[in-house]
Amino acid sequence: MNPFSWTPTVLQTFVYPFTWISFRLFARIKILGKEHIRGHKRGAIFAVNHSSELDPILVPATLNPFSPLMPMFYLARERSFYPRAEKFGLGRIFYSAAFFKMWGAYPISVGTGNYEVTLKYHLSILEQGRSVCIFPEGKKTENGDIGEGKPGVAYLLWRTGVPVIPTAIHGHYLMGARDFIARKHSITISYGKPITREELFGTDVDRVVPTHEELKSATHTIMSRIREMYART
Repeated sequence: MNPFSWTPTVLQTFVYPFTWISFRLFARIKILGKEHIRGHKRGAIFAVNHSSELDPILVPATLNPFSPLMPMFYLARERSFYPRAEKFGLGRIFYSAAFFKMWGAYPISVGTGNYEVTLKYHLSILEQGRSVCIFPEGKKTENGDIGEGKPGVAYLLWRTGVPVIPTAIHGHYLMGARDFIARKHSITISYGKPITREELFGTDVDRVVPTHEELKSATHTIMSRIREMYART
C-alpha cells in the first residue's frame, strides 16, 4: 500500500465529528497553544508523550481535518508489541497491519541500527509534506511520568528539516472506559512552539551527519519541552 494512500484522509476525516463531540462532552478537553498549529503550509513532526491508547486519536481530534497538517501518519511496531491485539475479538482487526496502514501507521524496522532503514516510510512521508505523529518514549508510560525519548525523532528533524511540534497530553493516565463516560477526567492537550533543525543542530546542518550522542542531546531538548508543557497544565 502506498504511504500516501487516501485511506488515512478518509478515515480520520470520517471519525473527526464523533471524536470532537466525544472528547468535549466526556473529557471536557482543553486545547492550549493553538497559535503554534496555525498557518502551516506543509506537515510537521508531532512529538507526543504517551500515556494512553487514545493518544493516536487525540491529536487528529484536536486539529482541523482540512488543515495542511492532516492527515496524520504514525510509527507502528510489530503486532506482538501490542498486548491487546489478541485479548478481544475486535483487537485482531484494530491491531492488524492492514488497519494500521489504513489509519496511517507504518512500520519501523527495529534493531537495524540505521535510521534511514528504520524510518524509511516516515522520511518519505515528511518529504512529501505530510505530518508524522511520533511517541519518542517508544511505549506508554508505566508510572504517569514522561520518560526519556529515543533519538529517532531528532533524526527525522535533522534529516528532513521539518519542524517538531512538542505536544503534551495531560489528564488521561489510567483512564478507563467507565471513567470516560462518567466524565471523571479532564484532558488537556498542549501544542508548543515548533522546534527547528537550526535550533538543535545549527545552521551548517548539511556538513556532517550528527553523532548518536548529538541526536540523544537533541531528543533530550525535545522531551524537556514536552515535560515543561505537561507540568504547566
